[in-house]
Amino acid sequence: MKIAMIGGKTSTAGFGALGVKTFPVAVPSEAPDVWKTMDLAEFAVIFMTEPIYEVLADAVAEVRGETIPVVAVIPAVVGSQGIGMKEMKTLVERAIGVDVIFRE
Repeated sequence: MKIAMIGGKTSTAGFGALGVKTFPVAVPSEAPDVWKTMDLAEFAVIFMTEPIYEVLADAVAEVRGETIPVVAVIPAVVGSQGIGMKEMKTLVERAIGVDVIFRE
């Protein structure tokens, strides 16, 4: 199984050097076209930046119940909008049934 990264060119550059299959997009609105071309069964983990996730949220929701791929939302190079942290909180709660990391 492989790891993928969808994001802007700057955000994906470092991932490619680590052997991650990158899917750079010039603007977030290109992400749905990229998502449709990906063979999701090929990837164990798909990282995507927050701006990309905002565009692909509905598509990601369709695969969230599956064991693989795991979709992880990370901040873009330009900074965090807090979406990645919120998504991580949801995943942790679903995995173990309680929020142990992000208690408020």
